[in-house]
Amino acid sequence: MSIASKSAPQAFAEPAEKTAAAAGWRHWVPWVLIVLACVIGLVSALNVWVKRQALSTDNWTSASANLLEHDEIRGALSAYLVDQLYENTDVGAALSQRLPEQTKQLGPPLAAALEPALVRTTDALLGRPRVQQLWENANRKAHQLFMAVLNGDHGALQTTDGNVVLDLRPLLAELEARTGLGGRLQEHLPPDAGKIVVMQGNQLDVARKTVKTIRALSYLLSFLVLALFVAAVWIARGRRRKMILAAGFGTLIVGLLVLVARRFGGNYIVDALTTNPDAKSSISATWAVGTELLRNVGINLVVYGSLIALGAWVAGPSRPATAMRRWSAPTLSDRPVVVYGVLSAALLVLLLSGPTDGQRIYPLLLLFVFAFIGVEVLRRQTRREFMTRPSPTP
Repeated sequence: MSIASKSAPQAFAEPAEKTAAAAGWRHWVPWVLIVLACVIGLVSALNVWVKRQALSTDNWTSASANLLEHDEIRGALSAYLVDQLYENTDVGAALSQRLPEQTKQLGPPLAAALEPALVRTTDALLGRPRVQQLWENANRKAHQLFMAVLNGDHGALQTTDGNVVLDLRPLLAELEARTGLGGRLQEHLPPDAGKIVVMQGNQLDVARKTVKTIRALSYLLSFLVLALFVAAVWIARGRRRKMILAAGFGTLIVGLLVLVARRFGGNYIVDALTTNPDAKSSISATWAVGTELLRNVGINLVVYGSLIALGAWVAGPSRPATAMRRWSAPTLSDRPVVVYGVLSAALLVLLLSGPTDGQRIYPLLLLFVFAFIGVEVLRRQTRREFMTRPSPTP
C-alpha cells in the first residue's frame, strides 16, 4: 500500500472532525445568544420605562394628572394642603378677627372643628378641572426644572435653595379663595409653604450620571437584543425556525417578568415606605399610576413575543400547523393582495387597540416589517409544499 493511500483516511478524517466541531458549536451558541438577549431585554425594558416616565415631561405630567383620579391620592393631597394652612398660619386667630367681639374666643376651637370639613372641601375642589389644571401646571414646572438642571442649567435652582421642588402654593391660594378664608391667610404664608422637595441638591450629581447612562443605553440595549436574536437565527443552520420560536417565547417570558416585577415590586416598595394602613393605599395607587408605562411595555412584549412564536409554529412540521398551511394554501399562494390586506388590517387593529405611547411607534414599525417578511416566507413555503404541480408524464 502506498504512502498516499495510507494518508488518505487521515486526510479525510480532519475535515470530518472540523465539521463535527462546527456543528457542535452551532448547536449551543444560538441558545446562549437567545438567553443573553432575553436577559439584556429585561434590562432594556426597565431602562425604556425609566426613560419614558422619568425623563419625559409630557408623560410625567400625564401621570400626575391621573393621580387625582384616585380617591386615596386625592385624600392624601387634601390632608397635606389643609395641614399646610394650619401649620403655617394661625387659623384660629384669623377666624377670631372675623367673629363678633363677644365670640372672638371661639376662633381656635372653631378652627379645630373646621379642619375635617376643610379636608373634605379640598378633596371636592381637587375634582374640579380648574384645580386639576393647577396641579398639572405645578408638576410640569417641577419636571421642567428637574430636566433643566440635568441638562446643565445650574442657575435654574437659585430660587429654590438648590432643590427641585413641587410648588403647590397656587392650590393653597385656590383653597383659601374657595373656603372663604381669602387673601388674609395668603399674606401670612411663609415662602416654603406648600413646596414639596422632590430632589435635594446633593442628589442631583448622582441623578445626572444616572440619566447619562440611561440615555446612552436606551437604544444600544434594544439594538443589541435584536442583533443577538438575528445572530442566533443566522448561526443555527437547519434549525432557524426553532430559534425564531425560541426568540418569540423568550420575548414573551421577558414581558411576563416585567409584569410580575411591577406587581410584586409595588408591594415591596409600599411595605418599605410605610407601615400605616391608611397611607399604603395612596402609595399603592401612586405606584400603579407611575408604572403604567412599565405595564404597557410588558404587555407589548407579551404581544410581540406571542406573534413571533405563533408565526414560527405555523411554519413548523406539526400536524395542526401543516393542516393549517394546507387549508390556506390556495389563498396564500394565489391571492397575495388578500393576504397582505388582512395582515395590514390586523396590524392596524394592534396599533389602535394596544397600550401605546408616543415612542411605541418604532418597535411597532419594526414588528410590521418582520410580519410582512414572515408572511412572504410562509407564502413561498406553502406554495412549495402544496401548490407545486407534477409535470405531466409523456
